[in-house]
Amino acid sequence: MNTAFLLLKPDCLRRGLTGDVERTVARAGLRIRCRHRVELTPDDTRFLWSEYTDSGHVLARAFLDRYLTGGPSEILLVSGEDAFEAARRVKRSVRSRHAMGLFANVVHAAERRGELARQGNHLAGRCASCTRPFTSSGELNAVRPAGADFREHADIPRLVDSLWPKLQVDLEAPEPYRLDGDPVAAVYLGSDRDHSLDSSVTAVWRALPGVELGEAVLLTMYADRVGGFPIAVGGEDAVRRTHRALLDHGIRVCGTGPYHPSR
Repeated sequence: MNTAFLLLKPDCLRRGLTGDVERTVARAGLRIRCRHRVELTPDDTRFLWSEYTDSGHVLARAFLDRYLTGGPSEILLVSGEDAFEAARRVKRSVRSRHAMGLFANVVHAAERRGELARQGNHLAGRCASCTRPFTSSGELNAVRPAGADFREHADIPRLVDSLWPKLQVDLEAPEPYRLDGDPVAAVYLGSDRDHSLDSSVTAVWRALPGVELGEAVLLTMYADRVGGFPIAVGGEDAVRRTHRALLDHGIRVCGTGPYHPSR
């Protein structure tokens, strides 16, 4: 396929990173055929990221809406040899330099060829000069593992607003959750690609007795960002129980070990 697209997200434009994206596009052997600004709506985010559902991915939906509908984005329609793979490389290269988290990752490109057509036609179809440029079909993104419907337990828009400033900078390491007395052992959580944000947060929220939902979100996001982090500390028995609860909820990238607080 010789045509693909890149979505420059609101933080990309706000941080003045368009020029860096364009240089990365050129180095990848791609040419920008067309570009236009868009103002995404919640309906757009539901169409573009159809792997998330309104009831099973309450957090992901709320963060996506807060992220992508809060300012203008820009579509770059690009062409070149195997543009699909080249656009993916551009995305990864730009993110490696500039991303600060799951909802501050600057740029989007489709990861599956079926999604390239679905998403690209939706975005580029607004432009008279490049209406529906994609004709390929293929596998779409599968629905991600679901989590709890947190709307029953929290005001989700207020929760997202309260956490948002922390997610727009390099997230600082949160304090591990204290399970009981002297913290001699820890439960470590890694980056589990078999789970969604909602399914991972649900597991953490249920495994840590009494933890606030916002704290569970930050612990989960930070562990995902750094690839391994002590999300809870306490006595060995409490740590073992928490680890077992994570396993029972399907989390596999987790473990236990001694706790060595940073000095």
